This record gives sequence, C-alpha cells and structure tokens, in this order.
Amino acid sequence: MRLKTLLRALAAGAVVLVSGGARPHSPAVDVSAWTLIFPRPATGKYEDFAWVSDRQGWLVTARGDILHTTDGGVTWTSQAAGFFGLRSIDFYDDKHGFAGSLQGKLYATTDGGATWNDITSTLPATAKGFCGITHVGKQVHIVGRYNLGSADYFFSPDGGKTWEHTSLRDLAQGLVDVMFLNKDVGFIGGMGKSAQEGQSPALILKTTDGGKHWRPVFEHVGGRGFVWKLFPMSKKLIYASLQSQDGVYRIAKSTDQGEHWDTLTVATGRPQGPGLQAVGFIDDNTGFVGGFHRTVYATTDGGKTWAEVSGIDLGLVNRFERVGKTLITAGAKGVYRFDGNR
Repeated sequence: MRLKTLLRALAAGAVVLVSGGARPHSPAVDVSAWTLIFPRPATGKYEDFAWVSDRQGWLVTARGDILHTTDGGVTWTSQAAGFFGLRSIDFYDDKHGFAGSLQGKLYATTDGGATWNDITSTLPATAKGFCGITHVGKQVHIVGRYNLGSADYFFSPDGGKTWEHTSLRDLAQGLVDVMFLNKDVGFIGGMGKSAQEGQSPALILKTTDGGKHWRPVFEHVGGRGFVWKLFPMSKKLIYASLQSQDGVYRIAKSTDQGEHWDTLTVATGRPQGPGLQAVGFIDDNTGFVGGFHRTVYATTDGGKTWAEVSGIDLGLVNRFERVGKTLITAGAKGVYRFDGNR
C-alpha cells in the first residue's frame, strides 16, 4: 500500500492490514513532507555530513568536494575540491575537523575548513580507507574500510594530536560506521567474518571501555551484507541499516543499549545487490530509510511496518542527519530537509 493512501486511511480511523497484521496507528507527522532545499546534483554521490550546530555543517562528496553551510543547509559554499573518494567527515568543534577517503587519506582542518592538510603520515598504521568518523569531546574514533579484509580502528584521545591503532580483523572483515553514546559506550557497524572472503554477514561490535575492547552483539545470518549506518535515538534506543544483498531491505533495532537486536523488514522483492544504506528517525517511531533506490521508505510505528513515500525522487542517499527538530539528507538532486514535524 502506498504511504499517502495508508496515512489517509489511518487518519480516518481505519484498521489497515499491513505486514501480516491489523495495526491501527495515528502518525504524528506527515512523512511525505520532504523539501529539496539546495538543488545541486552530485557528480558521483553525496557521502557524509558533520554538524556542530543547527546552522553550521559540512558535507562531502565521493568526487572529493567539501561543502559548508551556515544557514542549516539552505545554501552551501565550496571549501575544498579534488580530494577524490571522500567518504566521511566529522568536526568536534567549529574549527577542528577530519575528512577520510576510501583511498586511505585522512585530512584535518583547524580553521573551520578554510584549509585542509593531509595528516595520513601521522597515523601509526596504514589504512585502506576511512568509512566512519565520530567523536566524544576531543576523543576521535575512525573506522574503515568496508569489504577489503581491512578492519582498522583509529583512536585519538586529544583531538588528533596523537593516534592509536587497533586491528579488528579477528572480529570483522570490514568496517563502515562508528557511533558512541558517551566516552565509554560505542558501536561499530560493518561486515563480519566468514570462511569465504567478501561473503560475510552484517555485524555490530560494541565497546564499554572507550574502544579498548570490542565484542559482537549482532550478526545477521541472511548472507552477505553490512551494517551500513548506526542511528541512536537515546542511550537505549538505537537503529541500524542493513545493506543486505538478497533483495530484502532490512533494519536492526535495539531497545537495551545495543545488547540485543531485532531484525525488521522494510521491503521484499527488490533487486539483488547493494540497495539500502541510510536510516534516520525524527522521533522514536517515525523514520526513513534510503539508498541506491530512487525513493525513501517510511515508518510511523518504530519499524514494524513500512511504506514507500510516493512522489519523491530521492535516490543515492547514504546518510540521514537529525539537525535541530528536523532531518537532513543529500541525494542525487541535492540536499533535502524533512518538514513534516512543523
């Protein structure tokens, strides 16, 4: 059932059969209310955001562009170009940030992105790529790369002045995203281990000591796949997108700080191969997924049921970001903002 039809029925008080059961539900927001606020078709793909406030943020592209906004994403200016293969970016304040590439280059800025320096040579080990960056205060965590037998975890306790390196190859075949709830509790998403290179299942690792030790807390047994993005709503409620390869779109959900996870189905019968990548929620129950497909899917019941958002050509979505009281993402046509909660 199309989402707008479903919403009209629900608003009228109807009981609608979705995903195998009758679930009356009244959505609090209009999930179709996405607006293209900055039309700029990407050459390649938009990859990652970094936000230090509701107004100021950065965005990187696979082509190697670094863009900057000071008005919440309505307009963007180019700060750098030519850093081919950028995949990740993060700032721990409005001056200091890092950008990582799939080619194993790590760049840093100390002036809000006006200038960027290659700091790869300062790292204690050579990495094949940097897919995810996050921070808690000046503690910086970086992981990568996906699906190359490379499971590198880099940690800086002092804002990038010094670095430590840990190989997680005993646990994972590739690493994609990293997220910390506080200085001690964090998660890494990626691909697990298997006897056949590149055919491992999606995996989530957890630490409770600031990254010193990691252990598996989730593995999806549906064949080759990745945990592509991690999206915390609170210290207990966490969502994760699964990039399955079997034509089924899925997410994982935890309600106990990542100790246990449920796998929820978004859509079936989709083309096999990489599809779903991004996941984002505006409240505990209302969320979206996107990826290589040309639209987004939405839920208003915490992921139990999903429907395609019609009328939105929003393809090539790699990440959703919660900025203030809304969601921001970037797709093939530019930067989009979710306005359904206003």
